[in-house]
Amino acid sequence: MEEQKSTAGQGLGIAGLVLGIIALILSFIPCIGWVAIIPGFIAIALCIVGLTQANKANGAKGLIIAALVISILGTSIAILQGLFFAGVAKNKIEKISKEFEDEFEEGFGEELEKAFEEVEEVLEDVGKDLQEVGEDLEDALEELEEGMEDTLEEFVKEVQDTIDDQ
Repeated sequence: MEEQKSTAGQGLGIAGLVLGIIALILSFIPCIGWVAIIPGFIAIALCIVGLTQANKANGAKGLIIAALVISILGTSIAILQGLFFAGVAKNKIEKISKEFEDEFEEGFGEELEKAFEEVEEVLEDVGKDLQEVGEDLEDALEELEEGMEDTLEEFVKEVQDTIDDQ
């Protein structure tokens, strides 16, 4: 007597097969094949659940296993394509940034360095001018003090002369 096979998990197996085929087809399309990762993972999950149900209910497993294999294959190709294009993009970005850096240094690096040197010279000149102004102010203050002392002495002498005259 033959055991009765159940249809448990067959619906999930068919859904997994359809999504697996979609993932496999999408994974071969250049530049957008990495998108197949999404239906691929969903198909793998459906196939695993369907296989579990088929095992528990003694159902047919051939379709579900085929769907699982196709889903894993499509997802793997999509992941490899995604990694490949990520690596290509990374290399291209590094190359572009290096070229930009080189062009910037050639075009603006020397000009920027000259500008900094000019600013440094101007600041040195301003510092010297400020030092000269400070020295001039000191001299002026000394002359002012001497002049004030002389004026004060003359004023005191005049006051004394006025007092003496009275």
